Amino acid sequence: MKMTKAFRVAYATLIGCLALGAAATEPTISNVSVHQRWPWSRLVNIDYTLTCDDSNRVDVTVTAYNSATPLILPGASLSGDVDSVLPGTRRIVWDPSKTAYTNELLTQFRVDLTPTLAPAYMIVDLSKAKGEEGQFTYLYDWSHVWYDVTNHVEYMTTNLVMRRIPAGTFTMGSPNGELGRDPGDEDQHGVTLTKGFYIGIFEVTQRQWEMVMGSGNLPSYFNNSLFAATRPVEKVTYSTIRGSSLGAGWPANDSVDATSFMGVLRSKTGLTFDLPTDAQWEYACRAGTTTPFNNGHTITNSTSDANLNLLARYRANNGYINGVTVPDQSCGDTNGTARVGSYLPNAWGLYDMHGNVWEWCVDYYTNHLGSASVTDPVGPQLTSGNRVGHGSCWNEAAVQNRSAIRIPVPPGSPYNNLGFRASVKML
Repeated sequence: MKMTKAFRVAYATLIGCLALGAAATEPTISNVSVHQRWPWSRLVNIDYTLTCDDSNRVDVTVTAYNSATPLILPGASLSGDVDSVLPGTRRIVWDPSKTAYTNELLTQFRVDLTPTLAPAYMIVDLSKAKGEEGQFTYLYDWSHVWYDVTNHVEYMTTNLVMRRIPAGTFTMGSPNGELGRDPGDEDQHGVTLTKGFYIGIFEVTQRQWEMVMGSGNLPSYFNNSLFAATRPVEKVTYSTIRGSSLGAGWPANDSVDATSFMGVLRSKTGLTFDLPTDAQWEYACRAGTTTPFNNGHTITNSTSDANLNLLARYRANNGYINGVTVPDQSCGDTNGTARVGSYLPNAWGLYDMHGNVWEWCVDYYTNHLGSASVTDPVGPQLTSGNRVGHGSCWNEAAVQNRSAIRIPVPPGSPYNNLGFRASVKML
């Protein structure tokens, strides 16, 4: 596509669409304009104004034409305010170099922008076969369903409840002076995630593991049959979650072994399930906060902290018996690991991001992440080494439960304080 003023006479149109769900307010788009960054760049700005309820997130579909001829704009060529958009003046950036139109003159370029209310939750019924009716349920508000943990065991056993996390920018790491800060692991730096993603509101439970991997394949240490189903699965390795062959390929690719947990789950659902990245995990945990704990509070005591008690199962908060004695393997869920969802969630409705079990992330571990701002980081470009663990666990002190804490974990090592939660690429 040549750099010519002819492109700048392009015009934009828009079409509306009905919002999904009777209770949702229909989003509208206005003031659409298209402008190439003349003459310094081939990038094209698509500016618009989105009107919708402040609490809603909207996906914007871009349909492009040159006069009446439809154009193919792959998702990789679009960035900016495309997924999980909040109301206001917004911008999508189109990169023609990532399409077939790099050197083509488009004198009558125009776009239709279709706003679609984005469901906040995706519920995957693990008892359903691929393509079976009822395998997926999408909800805008889950609070009317998840109002009493004791009466909704199915959401911790036979269903994966995934929360949509919007694209955005946050500060990863911890500031100087934060109690317990490790200057070798927690470099503070800006991170921009250009794509939203889904992440489990709970850690994967022992019953969910069996639903995917089959009965008799449960690795967990805390396996008291009265409580096991709703406790997080632990003693699972990176290799069993993603596989030790294809699954070891991240970040070069996102392939997984067919017989791994993620491989079976992908086959079962047709979705690209995976572990969250290091940055995605911390972004989801913080949910807009900048404090050590995701309820907006700081840490005041390295061993036991009242603010953390509201959020997490850890050593001083019933992880150990009376905070002193290591619990037996057959203990109930009042010690050791807790039933998922036993404590308060963060602002995005995610439970147990602090404590219970450490959680695997997909990235290779490196200690210093640096101070430079990054976009969509995928971890260091290594071919072997430790992977990242986040979130802390039932047998750690309060200071180890901060949002920024991250540890190296050997990919083949099973521990009774290490589990995971699933994520999935935006649909």
